[in-house]
Amino acid sequence: MEKFLSIPVTGLGNQYVSVAGVKLIDEATPTASATTIHYMDGTTTTIGHAADTAYSVLLALQTAMVSALQTNWQNPVWPVSLNVAVSGIANA
Repeated sequence: MEKFLSIPVTGLGNQYVSVAGVKLIDEATPTASATTIHYMDGTTTTIGHAADTAYSVLLALQTAMVSALQTNWQNPVWPVSLNVAVSGIANA
């Protein structure tokens, strides 16, 4: 079963981000204002947030993904608790 993270986005409510096929989560620099999830199929999801918070967002996403994948198939959505506001989520 597909698993998703439920991420609160300012002004848009919660957005779902897939956990399936994740290859890498990274930030351009530790002071970056975006964190990117890279998938095995070559697509990406970029999460915009305040500058200087990329590392904490990366850690929160990694922790949430592990937790989501450890739940049974009847729990497809895992809420993510971030200590920063998310300004947007873009897929490419």
